[in-house]
Amino acid sequence: MYCPQCGTESSSGLQFCRSCGANLKVIGKAVALSEAIARSDRGPLPKLKEMIKNLKVEQVTEEVSRALDRMNQEIVSTPPAIKPNTPAWPFAKEKKTAAERRENHIVKGTVSLFSGIALMIFLYYFSAVLVLKLPPEAITKIPFELEPVVRILWLAGLMPTLSGLGHIIAGLLIRSKPARVIDETPQPQPSFNGRPSSQKVPGSVTEHTTHLLDSKQ
Repeated sequence: MYCPQCGTESSSGLQFCRSCGANLKVIGKAVALSEAIARSDRGPLPKLKEMIKNLKVEQVTEEVSRALDRMNQEIVSTPPAIKPNTPAWPFAKEKKTAAERRENHIVKGTVSLFSGIALMIFLYYFSAVLVLKLPPEAITKIPFELEPVVRILWLAGLMPTLSGLGHIIAGLLIRSKPARVIDETPQPQPSFNGRPSSQKVPGSVTEHTTHLLDSKQ
């Protein structure tokens, strides 16, 4: 075995080279591993090479054309799906009810409110730790005074807090529209052109002729 640095011949049992002190054990392992990889044919690389060699362009194009023909036949044979009645504007939002809008505002506001409070608490303690942990040399290199800025850093959490509070107030102010009350007015009864409802029934023709005959007699 030869040393790769100085070229001195050494026995395989030695760990370090006698001339330059190189680690021959590590070099021997690397050489053995490379030889094993070169001799091995179990990896995926030789199989891929064989597949590429055996691959023919004409065969691939023929298989692709067959697959496309089968797909077209399936598309033609399948009946068209019945589309549901979709609105004319697919991106149009459905109008929410007052209860849904109220719930949406309250949920968003609650999440934003507590997130802002948590952010304020985190920034308050983080700013205090930041001032204590920074070395004086780094503080002197900052072009502005750091302490006043760090003291008001926690105020950044007021933005989500106030936003959440506004959402909650807006949700509480939403009221549902009152239901329409239908006036039940009495329907006018049909009139008979001013004539009284109780009218005398005219006599029949036979009764009239009977009265005339009686008067003549």
